Amino acid sequence: MIISASIRKQKLSDLRASKPEGSQKLFYKGRAETFPVHRIPLDLLIFNEHNGRIEAEMLTWKQEHQAPTAYTEEKHEEIRSLLWKLNITKNEATLVDLKKKSQQRAGIVSLDGVIIDGNRRAMLLGRLQEELHQPHYFDAIILPDAYADNEGEIVRLETQYQLGEDAKVEYGPIQKYLHARRLNLDIGIGVDEIDGLMGRDKGYSVRLLGIMELMDGYLEHIGCPRLYTMLKDGDATKEGMFVDLYSDLKRIEGKNSKVDWVQDEIDQIRLRTIQFDYIRLGEFADAKKSYRSISHQGGKKNFYCHEDIWRDFASEHGKVVDPITTAMDDLEGYIAKNPHHETKTEAANARDNEWRDVVDAAMKKNFGTSGDKLYYRMADLKPRELLVKAKLALKEIDIEDDSLLADPGNEKLVRELNQMTYEMKKRFERRG
Repeated sequence: MIISASIRKQKLSDLRASKPEGSQKLFYKGRAETFPVHRIPLDLLIFNEHNGRIEAEMLTWKQEHQAPTAYTEEKHEEIRSLLWKLNITKNEATLVDLKKKSQQRAGIVSLDGVIIDGNRRAMLLGRLQEELHQPHYFDAIILPDAYADNEGEIVRLETQYQLGEDAKVEYGPIQKYLHARRLNLDIGIGVDEIDGLMGRDKGYSVRLLGIMELMDGYLEHIGCPRLYTMLKDGDATKEGMFVDLYSDLKRIEGKNSKVDWVQDEIDQIRLRTIQFDYIRLGEFADAKKSYRSISHQGGKKNFYCHEDIWRDFASEHGKVVDPITTAMDDLEGYIAKNPHHETKTEAANARDNEWRDVVDAAMKKNFGTSGDKLYYRMADLKPRELLVKAKLALKEIDIEDDSLLADPGNEKLVRELNQMTYEMKKRFERRG
C-alpha cells in the first residue's frame, strides 16, 4: 500500500537527521555540495512517473486510462511493471549482481520519497524483498525539498542525471523530445537553460521542441493524440524521419532550399501531411532511407524541388490515399467495432495495419513513378541512352494481355507515346 506523502515526508525528514551511511557530492540549486547518504526502507519511496526510461509509455498509459494526477497504487504497479519489462534480460542480470554485491551506487530521492535517480534499482530491490521475504533498503541522498514544493530545481537535477553530458544511461529515442517539452512548457524553463542542463550547444532544445511539435502533429494526423508509444519502433527509424522532415521544413521556410518555384503555406502543409503518411506507412524507413527523395535529398534530388514532379506526386496521393484515410473510422469508432483489443494502443496499431494494407501498393507505385521522373531529370542521360531504356521498358509490355485494355488510362498513354515518337521521326525526316 502506498504511504501518504505527508507520512513519507515526516519519516524521511527524521531519517535525514539521523546518522548517515556515507556521503556523495551532488550539484543542486546551482552549487556543488556533499550530501549524506541514508539507508531508506522501500515503502517510503515512490517511482518517478517522469523517469526517462518510461516517459513515453507512462504518458500513453495516462491517456489510455484517463489516469488521475495523484500517485495511486495502480500507477505504482504500472511503473513497476514497465521498468521490469523494458529490458528483462538486463534486469535479470542486475538482480544477480544485487544479490551478490548489494547496491553499489547511491540514488537520489526527494523529501517526499520520489525517486529522482535509481528507479530501476529500487524496483529490483523491491523484487528481491518479495522473493527473499527479507526487508531491503535503498541507499540514497535525501534532498531537502519535497518534489511538489520545489519541482523546478528537482527537475533541473533530474535532467542532468537523465540527459546531461555526464548521463550514465542511454534513454529511449523520443525521451529527449518529451523531456524538453516538459521543461519548457510545464516547468517554464527557457531554451538556453535547457541547452545547458542537457550539456548541449545553444539551439539544441529549440530543435527538440520543433521536432516534438511535428511528432504531436503526426499523432493528431493519425487520430492518436498523446499515444506516444505510436512514435516508437524497433530501430527508432520514425525518429529519423521526423528529424529529416523538421530539417526540410526549416530550410524551405528559411528559403535555403533549392526550391525555385512559387510556393505558399498550403504547399508546406501538404508536404508535411504527405510525409506523415509515409512515416505511417513505414516501408521507406529502411537503411537506404529512400523516403528522403520526397523532400530531403540535396542538390535538387527530391520531388519537392521540381514543381511539376511534386504537383503530380501530391495530386496522385490526394486521389488515392486521402479518401481512404478519411473513410476510416476514428480510433474510438474502431474500438467500438473491435472491442477485443486490450488497449487503445493495440487498437491503434491494428487500425494502422489495416490502413497500410489498403494504401501500400498505391503509395509505393506513386513514389516509384515520381522517383523515375526525378531520376531521368537528374541523370543527364544522352538521347540514345533514354531511347534504349524506353525501348526496353516497352518490350516488357505483353500487348496480348487483357490488362493492357482493361485500364482506360493506357490508351491515352499509348497515344501520347505515339505522338512523341512521330515528332522524333519527323525531325529525322526534316534532317534529310
